[in-house]
Amino acid sequence: MGVIGVDVGGTKIAAALLGPDYAIVQSVRMPTPDGGTSVVDAVAQVVQSLAEGAADPVTAVGVGLPATIDAATGIVGASNHTGMDGLHARELLEERMPWPVAVDNDGNLAALAEHRLGAARGHRDAVLLTIGTGIGGGLIVGGQLLRGGHGQGAELGHVVVKGDGPPCQGNCPNHGCVETMCSGTSLARDLRAFAHATPGSALAALEAEGCLDSRTGLDLAREGDADAVAIFQEAGRWLGVAVASFTNIFDPDVVVIGGGVSAAGELLLGPARHEYQRRALPPTRRAPLVAAQMGNDAGMVGAGILAAEALA
Repeated sequence: MGVIGVDVGGTKIAAALLGPDYAIVQSVRMPTPDGGTSVVDAVAQVVQSLAEGAADPVTAVGVGLPATIDAATGIVGASNHTGMDGLHARELLEERMPWPVAVDNDGNLAALAEHRLGAARGHRDAVLLTIGTGIGGGLIVGGQLLRGGHGQGAELGHVVVKGDGPPCQGNCPNHGCVETMCSGTSLARDLRAFAHATPGSALAALEAEGCLDSRTGLDLAREGDADAVAIFQEAGRWLGVAVASFTNIFDPDVVVIGGGVSAAGELLLGPARHEYQRRALPPTRRAPLVAAQMGNDAGMVGAGILAAEALA
Protein backbone atom coordinates (compact mmCIF):
# COMPACT_ATOMS: atom_id res chain seq x y z
CA MET A 1 0.00 0.00 0.00
CA GLY A 2 1.33 3.45 -0.88
CA VAL A 3 0.37 7.09 -0.69
CA ILE A 4 1.14 9.99 -3.00
CA GLY A 5 2.10 13.42 -1.69
CA VAL A 6 1.92 16.55 -3.83
CA ASP A 7 3.47 19.94 -3.05
CA VAL A 8 2.12 22.79 -5.17
CA GLY A 9 4.38 25.82 -5.21
CA GLY A 10 4.22 29.17 -6.93
CA THR A 11 6.54 27.98 -9.71
CA LYS A 12 6.56 24.16 -9.59
CA ILE A 13 4.54 21.12 -8.59
CA ALA A 14 6.50 18.32 -6.88
CA ALA A 15 4.90 14.93 -6.27
CA ALA A 16 6.16 11.66 -4.82
CA LEU A 17 5.02 8.09 -4.41
CA LEU A 18 5.89 7.14 -0.84
CA GLY A 19 6.63 3.68 0.48
CA PRO A 20 7.25 2.31 3.99
CA ASP A 21 8.39 4.93 6.53
CA TYR A 22 7.49 7.57 3.92
CA ALA A 23 10.57 6.87 1.83
CA ILE A 24 10.35 8.33 -1.67
CA VAL A 25 9.94 5.56 -4.23
CA GLN A 26 9.49 7.80 -7.24
CA SER A 27 9.05 11.53 -7.75
CA VAL A 28 8.14 13.94 -10.53
CA ARG A 29 8.19 17.71 -10.99
CA MET A 30 6.50 20.07 -13.43
CA PRO A 31 5.93 23.83 -13.75
CA THR A 32 2.88 25.21 -11.96
CA PRO A 33 0.31 26.37 -14.55
CA ASP A 34 -1.56 29.64 -14.30
CA GLY A 35 -4.05 29.38 -11.49
CA GLY A 36 -7.51 28.00 -10.84
CA THR A 37 -8.65 24.64 -12.17
CA SER A 38 -5.55 24.32 -14.37
CA VAL A 39 -3.59 23.67 -11.16
CA VAL A 40 -6.10 20.97 -10.18
CA ASP A 41 -5.76 19.37 -13.62
CA ALA A 42 -1.96 19.39 -13.35
CA VAL A 43 -2.05 17.77 -9.90
CA ALA A 44 -4.36 15.04 -11.17
CA GLN A 45 -2.01 14.46 -14.09
CA VAL A 46 1.12 13.98 -11.96
CA VAL A 47 -0.74 11.77 -9.48
CA GLN A 48 -2.03 9.51 -12.25
CA SER A 49 1.46 9.18 -13.73
CA LEU A 50 2.90 8.12 -10.38
CA ALA A 51 0.06 5.72 -9.64
CA GLU A 52 0.48 3.97 -12.98
CA GLY A 53 4.07 3.12 -12.10
CA ALA A 54 3.37 2.01 -8.53
CA ALA A 55 4.13 -1.61 -7.61
CA ASP A 56 1.46 -1.56 -4.88
CA PRO A 57 -2.01 -0.02 -4.92
CA VAL A 58 -2.28 3.65 -4.02
CA THR A 59 -4.64 4.21 -1.09
CA ALA A 60 -4.75 7.98 -0.64
CA VAL A 61 -3.42 11.29 -1.94
CA GLY A 62 -2.34 14.36 0.02
CA VAL A 63 -1.96 17.79 -1.56
CA GLY A 64 -0.30 20.89 -0.14
CA LEU A 65 -1.29 24.26 -1.60
CA PRO A 66 0.28 27.70 -1.06
CA ALA A 67 -2.99 29.02 0.33
CA THR A 68 -5.16 29.23 3.39
CA ILE A 69 -7.45 26.21 3.38
CA ASP A 70 -10.37 24.98 5.42
CA ALA A 71 -9.00 21.50 6.06
CA ALA A 72 -12.47 20.20 6.97
CA THR A 73 -14.06 21.20 3.65
CA GLY A 74 -11.03 21.38 1.36
CA ILE A 75 -12.03 24.86 0.18
CA VAL A 76 -9.27 27.38 -0.55
CA GLY A 77 -9.57 30.63 1.37
CA ALA A 78 -6.90 32.91 -0.07
CA SER A 79 -3.97 32.13 -2.34
CA ASN A 80 -1.32 34.74 -3.04
CA HIS A 81 0.43 32.83 -5.80
CA THR A 82 -1.93 30.43 -7.61
CA GLY A 83 -5.23 32.26 -8.19
CA MET A 84 -7.26 29.54 -6.48
CA ASP A 85 -9.26 31.73 -4.08
CA GLY A 86 -12.59 30.09 -3.17
CA LEU A 87 -11.83 26.94 -5.15
CA HIS A 88 -13.35 23.68 -3.86
CA ALA A 89 -9.94 22.05 -4.25
CA ARG A 90 -10.56 18.70 -2.57
CA GLU A 91 -13.90 18.15 -4.30
CA LEU A 92 -12.41 18.95 -7.71
CA LEU A 93 -9.42 16.70 -7.11
CA GLU A 94 -11.59 13.78 -6.03
CA GLU A 95 -13.64 14.21 -9.21
CA ARG A 96 -10.45 13.67 -11.21
CA MET A 97 -8.99 10.66 -9.42
CA PRO A 98 -10.28 7.46 -7.77
CA TRP A 99 -8.65 7.94 -4.35
CA PRO A 100 -9.58 9.92 -1.23
CA VAL A 101 -7.76 13.26 -1.12
CA ALA A 102 -6.62 15.35 1.84
CA VAL A 103 -5.76 19.01 1.22
CA ASP A 104 -3.90 21.42 3.49
CA ASN A 105 -1.66 24.46 3.49
CA ASP A 106 1.87 23.73 2.24
CA GLY A 107 3.52 25.28 5.31
CA ASN A 108 1.44 23.04 7.57
CA LEU A 109 2.59 19.99 5.65
CA ALA A 110 6.25 20.97 5.75
CA ALA A 111 5.85 21.34 9.52
CA LEU A 112 4.22 17.91 9.69
CA ALA A 113 7.15 16.33 7.83
CA GLU A 114 9.75 18.04 10.02
CA HIS A 115 7.85 16.98 13.14
CA ARG A 116 7.38 13.35 12.17
CA LEU A 117 10.75 12.78 10.46
CA GLY A 118 13.02 15.83 10.62
CA ALA A 119 14.40 18.63 12.78
CA ALA A 120 11.37 18.80 15.11
CA ARG A 121 11.10 15.05 15.68
CA GLY A 122 10.61 14.18 19.33
CA HIS A 123 9.28 17.63 20.28
CA ARG A 124 5.70 18.34 21.30
CA ASP A 125 5.67 21.99 20.24
CA ALA A 126 7.42 23.50 17.22
CA VAL A 127 7.36 26.52 14.93
CA LEU A 128 8.36 26.09 11.28
CA LEU A 129 9.02 28.81 8.72
CA THR A 130 9.62 28.01 5.06
CA ILE A 131 11.41 30.83 3.28
CA GLY A 132 11.09 30.84 -0.49
CA THR A 133 9.31 33.12 -2.98
CA GLY A 134 7.13 34.00 -0.01
CA ILE A 135 7.17 32.74 3.58
CA GLY A 136 4.99 29.89 4.76
CA GLY A 137 4.58 28.60 8.26
CA GLY A 138 3.34 25.75 10.37
CA LEU A 139 2.70 25.23 14.07
CA ILE A 140 2.84 21.97 15.98
CA VAL A 141 1.13 22.24 19.36
CA GLY A 142 0.89 19.18 21.58
CA GLY A 143 2.16 17.03 18.72
CA GLN A 144 -0.61 18.12 16.32
CA LEU A 145 -0.97 20.77 13.64
CA LEU A 146 -2.61 23.98 14.85
CA ARG A 147 -4.90 25.25 12.08
CA GLY A 148 -7.16 27.72 13.87
CA GLY A 149 -10.94 27.87 14.07
CA HIS A 150 -11.51 27.75 10.30
CA GLY A 151 -8.31 26.09 9.12
CA GLN A 152 -6.89 29.45 8.08
CA GLY A 153 -4.32 29.92 10.85
CA ALA A 154 -0.53 29.74 11.03
CA GLU A 155 0.05 32.28 8.25
CA LEU A 156 3.32 33.15 9.94
CA GLY A 157 4.75 34.91 6.90
CA HIS A 158 2.12 37.61 7.32
CA VAL A 159 3.09 38.64 10.83
CA VAL A 160 4.06 42.31 10.65
CA VAL A 161 7.60 43.14 11.76
CA LYS A 162 7.86 46.66 10.27
CA GLY A 163 4.60 48.58 10.32
CA ASP A 164 5.70 51.13 7.71
CA GLY A 165 7.56 48.58 5.60
CA PRO A 166 7.04 47.62 1.96
CA PRO A 167 3.62 46.45 0.74
CA CYS A 168 3.15 42.71 0.90
CA GLN A 169 2.73 40.41 -2.10
CA GLY A 170 -0.40 39.18 -3.83
CA ASN A 171 -3.69 39.87 -2.10
CA CYS A 172 -2.22 40.57 1.34
CA PRO A 173 -3.34 44.10 2.26
CA ASN A 174 -0.59 44.67 4.80
CA HIS A 175 2.80 46.38 4.90
CA GLY A 176 5.99 45.15 6.53
CA CYS A 177 5.06 41.48 6.87
CA VAL A 178 8.08 39.29 7.54
CA GLU A 179 7.50 37.99 3.99
CA THR A 180 8.30 41.48 2.69
CA MET A 181 11.54 41.64 4.68
CA CYS A 182 13.34 38.30 4.26
CA SER A 183 11.75 36.16 1.54
CA GLY A 184 13.47 35.32 -1.72
CA THR A 185 11.36 38.02 -3.40
CA SER A 186 12.36 40.68 -0.88
CA LEU A 187 16.02 39.68 -1.04
CA ALA A 188 15.97 40.05 -4.82
CA ARG A 189 14.35 43.47 -4.41
CA ASP A 190 16.98 44.65 -1.92
CA LEU A 191 19.88 43.24 -3.92
CA ARG A 192 18.69 45.03 -7.06
CA ALA A 193 18.03 48.27 -5.19
CA PHE A 194 21.61 48.23 -3.90
CA ALA A 195 22.94 47.41 -7.37
CA HIS A 196 21.13 50.39 -8.90
CA ALA A 197 22.36 52.71 -6.13
CA THR A 198 25.98 51.46 -6.29
CA PRO A 199 27.11 51.25 -9.93
CA GLY A 200 30.65 50.04 -9.22
CA SER A 201 29.63 47.08 -7.06
CA ALA A 202 29.76 43.40 -7.90
CA LEU A 203 25.99 43.32 -7.44
CA ALA A 204 25.64 46.04 -10.07
CA ALA A 205 27.73 43.94 -12.46
CA LEU A 206 25.36 40.99 -12.00
CA GLU A 207 22.36 43.26 -12.51
CA ALA A 208 23.88 44.62 -15.72
CA GLU A 209 24.17 41.03 -16.96
CA GLY A 210 20.49 40.49 -16.18
CA CYS A 211 21.12 37.65 -13.75
CA LEU A 212 20.82 39.18 -10.28
CA ASP A 213 18.35 37.44 -8.00
CA SER A 214 18.39 35.92 -4.51
CA ARG A 215 20.31 32.84 -5.71
CA THR A 216 23.09 34.67 -7.55
CA GLY A 217 23.21 37.18 -4.70
CA LEU A 218 23.72 34.29 -2.30
CA ASP A 219 26.52 32.91 -4.46
CA LEU A 220 28.22 36.30 -4.28
CA ALA A 221 27.74 36.47 -0.51
CA ARG A 222 29.30 33.02 -0.13
CA GLU A 223 32.30 34.29 -2.06
CA GLY A 224 32.69 36.98 0.59
CA ASP A 225 31.27 40.05 -1.15
CA ALA A 226 30.65 42.42 1.75
CA ASP A 227 27.63 44.13 0.16
CA ALA A 228 25.81 40.88 -0.54
CA VAL A 229 26.68 39.56 2.93
CA ALA A 230 25.25 42.70 4.55
CA ILE A 231 21.94 42.35 2.67
CA PHE A 232 21.51 38.72 3.74
CA GLN A 233 22.42 39.60 7.31
CA GLU A 234 19.83 42.39 7.37
CA ALA A 235 17.19 39.93 6.14
CA GLY A 236 18.31 37.56 8.89
CA ARG A 237 17.79 40.23 11.52
CA TRP A 238 14.19 40.76 10.37
CA LEU A 239 13.67 37.02 10.52
CA GLY A 240 14.94 37.11 14.11
CA VAL A 241 12.41 39.82 14.99
CA ALA A 242 9.61 37.54 13.79
CA VAL A 243 11.02 34.48 15.57
CA ALA A 244 11.14 36.39 18.86
CA SER A 245 7.42 37.13 18.54
CA PHE A 246 6.60 33.52 17.69
CA THR A 247 8.52 32.15 20.66
CA ASN A 248 6.95 34.71 23.01
CA ILE A 249 3.48 33.65 21.84
CA PHE A 250 3.85 29.86 21.47
CA ASP A 251 6.80 28.94 23.73
CA PRO A 252 7.93 26.15 21.36
CA ASP A 253 10.54 23.50 22.01
CA VAL A 254 12.25 24.27 18.69
CA VAL A 255 12.07 26.76 15.80
CA VAL A 256 12.82 25.25 12.38
CA ILE A 257 13.76 27.28 9.30
CA GLY A 258 13.35 25.65 5.88
CA GLY A 259 12.62 26.58 2.28
CA GLY A 260 14.96 27.44 -0.57
CA VAL A 261 16.31 30.65 0.96
CA SER A 262 17.41 28.73 4.07
CA ALA A 263 20.26 27.46 1.86
CA ALA A 264 21.95 30.70 2.96
CA GLY A 265 22.66 28.89 6.22
CA GLU A 266 24.41 30.93 8.87
CA LEU A 267 24.50 34.02 6.63
CA LEU A 268 20.79 34.22 7.43
CA LEU A 269 20.39 32.10 10.56
CA GLY A 270 23.30 33.61 12.48
CA PRO A 271 21.87 37.16 12.53
CA ALA A 272 18.36 35.73 13.04
CA ARG A 273 19.51 33.77 16.07
CA HIS A 274 21.28 36.81 17.55
CA GLU A 275 18.25 39.09 17.05
CA TYR A 276 15.86 36.47 18.41
CA GLN A 277 17.95 35.95 21.55
CA ARG A 278 18.16 39.72 22.04
CA ARG A 279 14.42 40.28 21.74
CA ALA A 280 12.63 37.22 23.13
CA LEU A 281 11.48 37.03 26.72
CA PRO A 282 13.96 35.03 28.85
CA PRO A 283 11.64 32.05 29.46
CA THR A 284 10.96 31.55 25.75
CA ARG A 285 14.40 32.16 24.23
CA ARG A 286 15.52 28.67 25.22
CA ALA A 287 14.11 27.16 22.00
CA PRO A 288 16.94 26.44 19.53
CA LEU A 289 16.70 28.00 16.07
CA VAL A 290 17.76 25.28 13.64
CA ALA A 291 17.80 24.48 9.93
CA ALA A 292 15.20 22.10 8.54
CA GLN A 293 16.32 18.58 7.65
CA MET A 294 13.79 17.51 5.03
CA GLY A 295 14.94 19.93 2.35
CA ASN A 296 12.87 20.32 -0.81
CA ASP A 297 11.07 17.04 -0.04
CA ALA A 298 9.30 18.39 3.05
CA GLY A 299 6.10 19.52 1.36
CA MET A 300 5.39 16.37 -0.63
CA VAL A 301 6.44 14.04 2.19
CA GLY A 302 4.26 16.00 4.60
CA ALA A 303 1.36 15.72 2.15
CA GLY A 304 1.85 11.96 2.05
CA ILE A 305 1.92 11.78 5.84
CA LEU A 306 -1.32 13.80 5.98
CA ALA A 307 -2.98 11.39 3.54
CA ALA A 308 -1.79 8.32 5.44
CA GLU A 309 -2.79 9.62 8.86
CA ALA A 310 -6.12 11.14 7.85
CA LEU A 311 -7.42 8.89 5.11
CA ALA A 312 -5.57 5.60 4.60
